Amino acid sequence: MQKSNSSKIGNPCAQYYQASQGHPPYASRARFLGELQGSWYEIGHQIGTKSGDLVRWVSDVWWKEHVEKFGFDDTMQSMPLYEAQIAALSSDLIKFMQGIADGAAEELEKSPYAVASSLCGDSSHYHKVLNTNIFDAWSWRHPTAIPWENGRAVEESGCSSFVTIGAGPNKGDEMIAAHNRHCPFNPKCYQIVYIGKPIDGNAFWVLTYGGAGAACQVVNDKGVSLILNAGGNQHTENHANAFGVSWFLLFLHIAAYANTADEAIEMVTKGTPEYRANTGRNSLLRTGTWNFLISDRTNCAVVESTCNRYAIRRPGDVSEIGNYLVMTNHNYCNYSFDENNERTDVPMTRFGSEETSSGSTKRFWTLMWDIRHNYGQIDLELAMQFMRGHHQHDQDGHRIESKDGETPLQFTGDVTCPHSGGYPEQWLGGTADAKIAVQGDDLTVYWTLGRPCEWQGPWDEVSGLKNED
Repeated sequence: MQKSNSSKIGNPCAQYYQASQGHPPYASRARFLGELQGSWYEIGHQIGTKSGDLVRWVSDVWWKEHVEKFGFDDTMQSMPLYEAQIAALSSDLIKFMQGIADGAAEELEKSPYAVASSLCGDSSHYHKVLNTNIFDAWSWRHPTAIPWENGRAVEESGCSSFVTIGAGPNKGDEMIAAHNRHCPFNPKCYQIVYIGKPIDGNAFWVLTYGGAGAACQVVNDKGVSLILNAGGNQHTENHANAFGVSWFLLFLHIAAYANTADEAIEMVTKGTPEYRANTGRNSLLRTGTWNFLISDRTNCAVVESTCNRYAIRRPGDVSEIGNYLVMTNHNYCNYSFDENNERTDVPMTRFGSEETSSGSTKRFWTLMWDIRHNYGQIDLELAMQFMRGHHQHDQDGHRIESKDGETPLQFTGDVTCPHSGGYPEQWLGGTADAKIAVQGDDLTVYWTLGRPCEWQGPWDEVSGLKNED
């Protein structure tokens, strides 16, 4: 296993990215924590010990945001509802968060929310870590919020991802799975990288932010890649959101215990036998409208989902000509399975489609035609080029570039590597990180901190994930 460590490698622009007042600027590279082995509690404790300052910076931002937005009482009453679903999947995930809180305790004691106040109350260090691990659900998929303006769903920023498998789309016989995370930089650029090696499961690679178990792509030593994007719109009136299993922690469980893409798809949709026994449900209760791109060496699928509905999209369903898929932030399936895994005529497009998600649609067809125009020639270098993209393709495959004298396309947000926040550059958001997993004879994961177009030198990398225990 190796990781690039030259001082000339990194993102020099990260120092300008927006951070909360009083918080330090971001490093130019994610902090590599190394191989973390042992029980789930022990792995969490090592994360907290090695990145306690980053755990604190992230926690402070999101704890303040949630309590001010939803109120202390509602926040404290809601966290146990998420926690119960996480525990039903695996009590080890609770121990993992407790380990982070204990390991980061010295830093968390420095927080303004470590003592009784209107924004702290009776909350503990563990509550702050739990709050971090339900951030996306509580902030963006709040079960009782109404995300409508003037009768129309509010389109959100999202992510861009793809997978190409085999010597059809690729130059070589390998799997390439890539993801750009589009979001505000604050506080998601306080980043860590680690290799988790639980004593009873697979080894897995994670790039995330301080205190969160995982983020939008996790890859295990069996070559299973898990990618998440925001999916569609919230649609509260359609009961799309719930106090379900946080996908941050769901990804860790799947990475540790799924050996194939099919096993991972089963866990995302139906849960596990233990979860079903603990809850009496027939399927996994998710937190809201999310899209999952799941792949291994030979197989891939997109799971379009709400809290209680899902459908599965395969290569060929949206004009793919080979074994590849693109996923952004809307849906294509014209059916769905309900919470009892019964197929229904309720289309997943009801929860976000090309008609309701114009920006996501532009990014979708941009990557679709990046692949189509380069079919049979895709390799790591081309994948990196795709993820740095500041161009668009329309649905007919015509390439669209920025014109002289006009605002560059990357500042509109509808490209693979957006620069959100306005023009001239405001450093507020865009691609907080990029990741590419390549599995051929070996498995290597590459990543950046921040926008890949700003990265200098070879991407950071880790090769040869193995759990020898």
